[in-house]
Amino acid sequence: MERFKLIDNTVESYDSLLAKEELHIFQAKILGEWERQQLVKGFTVQTVALNLRNINEFLSLSNKFCWDITSEDVENFYLSLVGKGLAHSTRRKYQSNISTFYNFLKNRKALEIINVLGITVPDVLDDFNKFYHRKDDNDIRVVPPKKVITDAFFDGMKGEMKKGRKYYTVARDYVFFKVLMLAGLRIFELTKVDINDLRFDLGEKGKIHVRYGKGSRGTGYKPRWVPMLNDVDILLKWYLNEILPSFQKENVNKTAVFLSEGGHRVSRDTMRANLKRRQKKIGIPHEEIFSAHQLRHAFATYQSELGVDLLTMSKLLGHVNVSTTAGYLEPSSTHIERRIRISQQNWRKQLNDWEEGE
Repeated sequence: MERFKLIDNTVESYDSLLAKEELHIFQAKILGEWERQQLVKGFTVQTVALNLRNINEFLSLSNKFCWDITSEDVENFYLSLVGKGLAHSTRRKYQSNISTFYNFLKNRKALEIINVLGITVPDVLDDFNKFYHRKDDNDIRVVPPKKVITDAFFDGMKGEMKKGRKYYTVARDYVFFKVLMLAGLRIFELTKVDINDLRFDLGEKGKIHVRYGKGSRGTGYKPRWVPMLNDVDILLKWYLNEILPSFQKENVNKTAVFLSEGGHRVSRDTMRANLKRRQKKIGIPHEEIFSAHQLRHAFATYQSELGVDLLTMSKLLGHVNVSTTAGYLEPSSTHIERRIRISQQNWRKQLNDWEEGE
């Protein structure tokens, strides 16, 4: 009497049992139950949506069903994240989602998967591909691009606009990346900005309502207001009047500030790819190519050198902890000397005033 059965953990072992469409439906059902489980635990709708997006991105790039994933697939996915220039903390967030999802599979869906497919839930994380908490999880060591490099990049894009070919898409990207650097926004935050979020009537020159600011530990999005510094107001007004109308198609998105050529809201992955592609085309050296996140660090460093204090900076950047903001600063080689000189001058002036008062 046969008591044991050898289980083959490959697609072929169940391919003949279920049609491809049925497999997709089965996986969608599992993902739906994972979504419900997260909501039961008290995560916000926004956080659950982000977690699902991360898992779907992982499965899509792996081009496999969740029960077919291997440790090698996880490592290849990590390599793709590194290639995008994502910070260690962001990559660790993806891993956290993968780990949580597969724990759910093992504890809640293992028996059902065996009964339906005849395979076991795979072990995809081990000591060789698992990230651990690091001191630079808050992106402390991200170095902003050199000013000469960003100047060359934006001058190169101006040159592209003058050629006339693809003028509007180049102009859109120019404004998008310029606003990232001048306002210190995250790339996802800027893709989510709507026309109504640009309030030119607030503050001295206007403010941007960032409705999809990054939250922490499942708290959902954290909105904030960002002032239009460094002539961002002039740049955005020009864009809204001269560039955006060419992207606004009939019966398509009419609310987003940054649209694709098809009239849909641009995605962060598209803009990340555009940033890298345009730098290569302009001729930025490979070792100097920067990410959108580095432009955010450039904003923080520049504002610091102008004398903006850490607390104010944390509000501008949307940080919960000031210690995170401190890690963004990478002053130039002469900044410390200048600050010391200014402090000495202020100290001498205070001393002279005191002596004169005596």
